[in-house]
Amino acid sequence: MDVATSLATVKAAHAALLVLAAFSLTAYKWPTSAPVTEGEVYDYIVVGAGTAGSVVANRLTENPDVQVLAIEAGGEPAFETEYAGLFPLLTKTNYDWNYVSEDDGYTAQYHRNGYLDLPSGKVYGGSSTLHHFYYVRGHANDYKAWAHAAGDQSWSFKNLLPYFKKSERLEDEEILNSATGKYHGTNGSIIITRELRDSPLKYLEAFKEVGHNVVDDLNTGDTLGFARPMFTIGDGIRQSSAIGYLSPLKNRPNFHLAKETTVDKILIDENKNAIGVQASANGQTFNIYARREVIVSAGTFNSPKLLMLSGIGPKSHLESLGIEVVADLPVGQNMEDHVTAFLVHKLGEASETPAPENPSLFPIPTFVGVDAVDKTQSHPDYVTLNLICRNNPSNLALLCSSVFGLHDDVCNQLITAGTGNEILATVFNVARPKSRGEVVLRSADPKDTPKIYTGYFSNSEDLENNAAYIEDFIKVTNSSFFREVGGETMYFDLPNCRGLELNTREYWKCYVLNMMDTTFHYSSTCRMGSVLDAKLKVLGVNKLRVVDASAMPNTVSANINAAVLVLAEKAADMIKKAHKAQPTKPPKPTKPTKPTKPTEPTKPTKPTPPKPLLTLPKILGIDLAIL
Repeated sequence: MDVATSLATVKAAHAALLVLAAFSLTAYKWPTSAPVTEGEVYDYIVVGAGTAGSVVANRLTENPDVQVLAIEAGGEPAFETEYAGLFPLLTKTNYDWNYVSEDDGYTAQYHRNGYLDLPSGKVYGGSSTLHHFYYVRGHANDYKAWAHAAGDQSWSFKNLLPYFKKSERLEDEEILNSATGKYHGTNGSIIITRELRDSPLKYLEAFKEVGHNVVDDLNTGDTLGFARPMFTIGDGIRQSSAIGYLSPLKNRPNFHLAKETTVDKILIDENKNAIGVQASANGQTFNIYARREVIVSAGTFNSPKLLMLSGIGPKSHLESLGIEVVADLPVGQNMEDHVTAFLVHKLGEASETPAPENPSLFPIPTFVGVDAVDKTQSHPDYVTLNLICRNNPSNLALLCSSVFGLHDDVCNQLITAGTGNEILATVFNVARPKSRGEVVLRSADPKDTPKIYTGYFSNSEDLENNAAYIEDFIKVTNSSFFREVGGETMYFDLPNCRGLELNTREYWKCYVLNMMDTTFHYSSTCRMGSVLDAKLKVLGVNKLRVVDASAMPNTVSANINAAVLVLAEKAADMIKKAHKAQPTKPPKPTKPTKPTKPTEPTKPTKPTPPKPLLTLPKILGIDLAIL
C-alpha cells in the first residue's frame, strides 16, 4: 500500500462510517439529549461532556437532589470509536474540532501541509474518545510541580493517589497480586488492562542489556524504565470517559444533556458572579442559568476561548477585539504539549503475513519507555511509545500518512522498509518540555476558531535535549538482539538534512524539526496558580471553575488522559464539599437583560435502543482487516 492508496482507503472508510452513523447504532448507551430553552435554571452547568466534564457531571449527580446540565458541542460516539483497531479513522471527522496550528515557518516544514493537525475531541468523552489508549500516570515529580504552583500539597502524587485508584478498575491479576498492586483500584469507572502479547519481550530484554530498567508497572509515581503498557481498553471496547462516566447517567433523572449545542459566553453579573451561559443550537441563541456554579470543561483550546469571549483574559488582547474586560488574567498563555519525533528501526526479515488482530485489542504489539539519560536520576527525561510492525506496510502507511501527516516521500520510504521486514516505530517525546505556546482569539465572534501557536522548540533547550535523548535511546542497536537480526536505525532522506553527518547532534536536531508532530497532549492554557486557584476557581470571578487539561499547571511525563481523569475526580470532590452546607434550592439568580426569546426547538423523539454490534467484518464494502 502506498500513501495515495492509504489516504484513499481512509477517505472511503470515513464516507462509509458517516453513512452508518445515521443509523445511531450506539444511541442506546447514552442519556437522551433534549434541547434546553431560554431561562431554564440548574444547580450546575458543565460546559463540555468530554474527558473531564463527564467525570464532573457523574460525580455531582450522585446527589439526587442536585440538577446538573452538561452542554456538549458534539454528539454520540459511533461504534467505530469503541474498537481499538479503528483509531486511525477517528481524527479529521465530525468527532474532531479539526483545529490546525498557525504556520510558524520553523516546525513541521516537512509535513504534507506545512502545519500540524491538532486533534481534539468534539464528541461525548472528548479526546478520550479519540486518543490512543495508553494509560500512564506520570511521575511524582510532575505532581510536585502541581502542588507548588497551587500552593497546596493536596495536588501531590501521594495525595492524588486515592483519586487514581477511585477512577480505575484494573483487570490484571499479576499486577494486583504484586508489590505494586496497592497503587491500583479495582472498583473504578475506567477499566484498565495490560499488553500481554509476547512480541515486546525481546525488545525489553534488548533495552535491559544496554542499561535500562525493565519493570511491570510504570504507574507507581517513582519508577523509570521500559514495560508493556496498560491500556484504557476493557470489555472489548475503548474505555473513554463517555463509556465510564457519561453512559451510566442515562438512568439519573437529575442529569440533563444538551448535545450539538455550543456555549458562546459565560454570563457574569455586576458582582462578578458567573450566573449562567449563553448557548446556541439550531440557529437560535438562549440563556441558561446556574444556581451554584458554572464549570468549564471545554478543553485546552476551547476553555480559554470561552473565558476570553466572556471578558476573562489578557487585557490588551481583549480590548483590541472590543471585549469588555472582567478579569485581566494570562488566559491562553503557557500552553504545553508533548512534541514527538518519529523514530524508526528496521530489523530482520518478516516475510510471513501477520495474522489479523482482534479489532477489540490495541492493533499492534507495543511497549513503552519512561527513562532518563543519567540512570541515577530519579525523574524521566523522555517518554517513548513503541510499535512493532511485522511485514505490515499497510499499518505503517496509515500511521505515517493519516495519524502523523508526514510528507509522502517519508511515508513511502517507510512503507518500502516495512515490506518484508519487522519495523520498530517509536513515538519519542521529551517528558517535560520547556517551550510554551499560546491560544488567542481570532475575533470576538464565537463561531471563529481560535488561533493556536504551538510554540514548539521556541525554547532551544527542547531541541537540544530531544537530540541528546534520541542518542541515548538508539544505543539499543548495540544489544545482542539487534546485532543478531541486523537491526539498524533508519536515516530518512530528508532534503533539509542532506550534507549533515548521520548520527551527530546536528543531524538529530535537523531530523527532529522535520519528523516532528504532536501527540495531542495539550495542557495548561488556564493554569492553576496564575488563572485558577488551588480549588480550580477562576481568580477574580465567583462561582466559576475550569476543570480539564487546561487547568494543569504543567504537563506530566506521560500521556495526559490519566492525569485529566484524576484532576476531574478531585475537582468534583471539592465542588461537592464546597456546597455541602448549602440549601438544595437556593434562590434563582438575578438575570442580566435577556435577548428576545427564541422559538423553542422541537424536542427530538427518544431513539429506540438497537442491539449492540458484535462483529466487524466489513462496513459498506470496506474491509476493516486492511486498517
